[in-house]
Amino acid sequence: MKRALKFLLIFLIVAAAVFAMVIGLNYSGFKTLFENQEGMAEGSQYIENTYSLKGLARFVGEHPEWVSITSYNVNDPDSGIFYQENVPRALGATSNLFLLMEYERQVAEGLLDPSETVTLEEIRRFALPEISENNHQKLVDEFEDQTATLDDVVKAMLQNSDLVSADYLWFKLGEDNIRVLVDTLDLPETAFPLPFSGMYMRLNPSLNDTSALKEMDSSTFAKQAVRAATKLKDNSDFNRKVKEQFEEDRISITFMEERDALTYFPKATTRQLADLMVTLLRDEVMTKQISEQIKQKLRWPMGSKPIARSFEDYGAIYDNRMGLLGGIDFGTSIYDGHTSVQAVFFDRLPVGFWVHMSANHMQEDYQQRLIWDPALYETTLNEIAKNNE
Repeated sequence: MKRALKFLLIFLIVAAAVFAMVIGLNYSGFKTLFENQEGMAEGSQYIENTYSLKGLARFVGEHPEWVSITSYNVNDPDSGIFYQENVPRALGATSNLFLLMEYERQVAEGLLDPSETVTLEEIRRFALPEISENNHQKLVDEFEDQTATLDDVVKAMLQNSDLVSADYLWFKLGEDNIRVLVDTLDLPETAFPLPFSGMYMRLNPSLNDTSALKEMDSSTFAKQAVRAATKLKDNSDFNRKVKEQFEEDRISITFMEERDALTYFPKATTRQLADLMVTLLRDEVMTKQISEQIKQKLRWPMGSKPIARSFEDYGAIYDNRMGLLGGIDFGTSIYDGHTSVQAVFFDRLPVGFWVHMSANHMQEDYQQRLIWDPALYETTLNEIAKNNE
């Protein structure tokens, strides 16, 4: 009997220790998942039939409310996939393309030194706990000595879709300069990129009165987001308070509410973005020198063997955040030598379905293969035509 009790006691102690390590140390994550059970189940009915890209193409044709695609051969611009191409979609981190353009302009004009040393401490002022932390950690891991050149920060921002370094660069470039750039590109006002930290703070009901958001116009939201990000940068006490709140309860809204909040993010249409890629390929984004530097940084995926196997040339910028999967790219197929430009956005997706697509990197794979895989291209065209007559 004593041996049995001793065994039971040891078992309970071990079980409690395991529970403490697995649950206790990850309590925040388990709590978040528990609070978002409804969201994690949302869209689960689409998952079984979309493990293949052919199945995803069928989903695209059946759900124009969530998808916009512009994809065409630059030598045949009137023939391509033009699907919900004039519907404004949330840009997310693809808006960093505009920061890249303004950065290269300022470098070309001698206003910025690309070899300037930047400390990670300067960048981290804009870091919000639980918001795209993994993406930012990738940037941190690249710079072990806690410093980097400004040019390397820009490259890492693009490759990792890092919001924290994007906010640092936003203030480095200057709001007025970014506005002039967007106006010069003749894009809608809503395409103007905003500091991500400011947007997430403004959407957080623990930090702000969010009751007025539904009636708020985009310009007012933009001003308040910029004001919040500026305060985060300049006020150390406020910075500490905000980070403590995000550490304790993230953004204080559910996954579904976070997805719906994409409506406040800057937007653009896939047609405008794809056409901008053509302008870039023609070296007409400001100057030939600036255009070449922009393209060179966008070519970061060419370091991947799968990309190099299918493309002679490829450049892209992507984003992946709650409910949103988007990308803007250009590429030359290694199989037939044609060059295409694209913008593909899955916007405000059901949360559970977004998790499925995100975990399997389906959006990036789908977008890349639209250029070099004629079978997937034709399947997508057919599915769109079949479901949207």
